Amino acid sequence: MSTVDKRNLSMLRNSIGAAIDDAIDISALIAACQKVVQIESLTGQEANVAKFVAEQMRALSFDDVKIDANGNVIGTVFGDGTGPSVMINGHIDHVPVGAMQNPFSGELVDASRWGESGQAIFGRGSCDMKCNVISAVYAVGALQRSGLKPGGDVIVVADVEEETDSPKGVKSVIEGGLRADYGISVESTKGQVYLGHRGKLEFEVCFYGRTSHASEPSNGVNAIYLSTAFIGALEQYATTLREDDLLGPATVVVTGMHSFPDNGTAVVPDLVKMRVDRRYIRGESEENCLSEIRQILKSAYGETEGVKWSAEVINHYPLMFTPQTSPVAQAAILATLNVDETAPVVSAWRFGVNGTFMNEAGIPTIGLGPGDEKWAHTPEEHIGTADVVNSTRKIARAVMALTKAGEA
Repeated sequence: MSTVDKRNLSMLRNSIGAAIDDAIDISALIAACQKVVQIESLTGQEANVAKFVAEQMRALSFDDVKIDANGNVIGTVFGDGTGPSVMINGHIDHVPVGAMQNPFSGELVDASRWGESGQAIFGRGSCDMKCNVISAVYAVGALQRSGLKPGGDVIVVADVEEETDSPKGVKSVIEGGLRADYGISVESTKGQVYLGHRGKLEFEVCFYGRTSHASEPSNGVNAIYLSTAFIGALEQYATTLREDDLLGPATVVVTGMHSFPDNGTAVVPDLVKMRVDRRYIRGESEENCLSEIRQILKSAYGETEGVKWSAEVINHYPLMFTPQTSPVAQAAILATLNVDETAPVVSAWRFGVNGTFMNEAGIPTIGLGPGDEKWAHTPEEHIGTADVVNSTRKIARAVMALTKAGEA
């Protein structure tokens, strides 16, 4: 640990840490988390939650609060100009409820039902990730309430339509000109420090046959049958992919397929559209992944693209990685060490987060937020109240350690 790091840790353990903790109204924090879960906010329907988040920011004396044309909430606490700025991001939409019972109850429940201790807030969007957003809002609000002044501006972006990989969220905010020196994503990390995640590529692979009457299938070329050679080759290809020590394994899987015509008539289909999900790791790229998929197709069919098959990238969620040596990672590690009194686990998400677009824009970004990602999108989605409180303490400390490092 460097001299600056030691001084920062000492600072957090003394006056700054105590001031932060005194400024967090735990009852109000938990109540706000319950309330935000009770407000349904499917992707594209986030307006009511956006309004609630903005109200929380104003109640906590943010210097500037606005909701942009896409529905993103942007709240800012101004720094004193002595240090770097930081952007904190989380999304306010959630996936459909599926088979989840009482998905918008936001009730406090005994967490022992999941083998965990203490209480938890139950409901869709609790850990993915509206309570995480409230945690960030209260962390930054604690700086205002305590009179602590960060070295640079602290910008909280609660963005929309993350669950469908829409460009309307933080990506649009950045493209609109908003910038910061560092970033923190508050997607669920169990209160630990995450350095990134694998990249995601989605391909549309098409297979072209020839229609015929279903009573005379030999007169046609069935595109469904045509696709099976690729599926088998793809399964074999999956066994050859490498693993990243931090980010995890590279993977590939078919996530959907549809044949055409599909109108209930007796027709041999002449078209299959298949969706393929490819997670890539450090040392791989969009170009080499697409090249590998095309090579599998060429080997399976011995044809040039456009005759029996085609493949194109239809979605790209970039790989995210920030080195542990980065000041923002070090600040998060120090903050977590201060609160937990033990060194944090430094890891990575298995899924993707919108912090990747901050990273892509040249804003070194890490993860620090409450909740366990394994409960996201499940009928048992919940978030521990102690995790929410401690993550709020950590986020506030990380901001101070990062933006006031020069004074520490």
